[in-house]
Amino acid sequence: MRSLMPSCLLASCFALTAPLAFAQNTIDQSQTDNLLPMAGLYASGLAQSFQTAADTITGAGVQLRQTEEAGPLVIALWDALPTQGGTKLAEGVARGIGSTWVDTFWSPVTAVAGKTYFLVFTSDIPYHVLAGSTDSYQYGMAYANDYTAFPQYDYTFRTYSAPAPVIGAPVPEPTTAAMLLAGLGLLGFAARRRQQTSAD
Repeated sequence: MRSLMPSCLLASCFALTAPLAFAQNTIDQSQTDNLLPMAGLYASGLAQSFQTAADTITGAGVQLRQTEEAGPLVIALWDALPTQGGTKLAEGVARGIGSTWVDTFWSPVTAVAGKTYFLVFTSDIPYHVLAGSTDSYQYGMAYANDYTAFPQYDYTFRTYSAPAPVIGAPVPEPTTAAMLLAGLGLLGFAARRRQQTSAD
């Protein structure tokens, strides 16, 4: 009994953490060239179009340039540009500073592979400057100045995806997992007490 209980506890831990590890975000689309300071967040209508290869979109990131002030950056996912009747599908907020990637994440949004989606960038820190490059990404383009298209440019961006949840096999909530592990621990403690009592 003494060797069986730790094994059961260890197996339970692996069973609980396996679905969480499997659902990790991975980069789906990316344009990593960072050659130019492209647009400041003081401008309106900043966006990047892209086509997903995955069936979910779980987040996005953009790279900043030439700023020393930290602050929030909002990245929103749209199915079309806001000025063209688009609908906002998700939104994330993260803080950024300097020449760093700012990544935001949200609950998985079901996507259609090959369909064009849009990332819209806003911030209340006007000193943030988005990095970019000349036409390095073939599945989209940069937008600025009230969503005017600039086909010869792309922002430095990336999108994330994750496997869609399997119906019938939900990932346990953290509180549920904690209660299950606590219950297993109590069972192990009770079994050990029983064994010590019988030995006496």
